[in-house]
Amino acid sequence: MLVHDSRILQVTLFGTLQGNLSALDFSLLLPDVMTIADEVDSQLMQAMDSFMNVVRAPAPAAAYRSSAVKRGKD
Repeated sequence: MLVHDSRILQVTLFGTLQGNLSALDFSLLLPDVMTIADEVDSQLMQAMDSFMNVVRAPAPAAAYRSSAVKRGKD
């Protein structure tokens, strides 16, 4: 979902730029677009890293003990 949202942002951004080409000052535009793209990529990478860390994290010992007690195994 995050990757899809990032792609929607890119398509929207570039569509808006294309629709306003006559009003753009390219000497100012390119650095700003690069900054936006870098920030979006960075935030996407951080979100994916956080998600993967949660997915890979082992279950806490307390949760294991709690479920073992419920099943009658301790």
